[in-house]
Amino acid sequence: MTVQSIVEDVVRRSGLSKAELARRSGISRSSLDEYLLGKRQPSVAQLERLGESAGFRLDLAWTPVELRKDPSWLIPNNPDMQPRPTTTAQRAQILERVVVVATELRRRERGELEFPPFKVLAAS
Repeated sequence: MTVQSIVEDVVRRSGLSKAELARRSGISRSSLDEYLLGKRQPSVAQLERLGESAGFRLDLAWTPVELRKDPSWLIPNNPDMQPRPTTTAQRAQILERVVVVATELRRRERGELEFPPFKVLAAS
């Protein structure tokens, strides 16, 4: 079940218009529409407010899933996580792209560097 389908379910089961549900929950109508379109994810607090304004309580539950021994990123020397071998020509192309991007970044003009004055210590 997706967050989008949860919001759709609340709207459908409440029997309220989207405008009324948005007003009651304090969530803007445009945000509610974005939740329904899947363009934006509400926080848990917003989901609770939305449900409570429609007469529902949000219950979250953990669902058991098949547990893997170790995630793939945790296994040392996992071949799936190793960088692909590249040729010198491929490395040169990557470096060229990086340099092009770096030269296109906006530069910030800076004035002369100003250092704080040094104290002259008397020789003892």
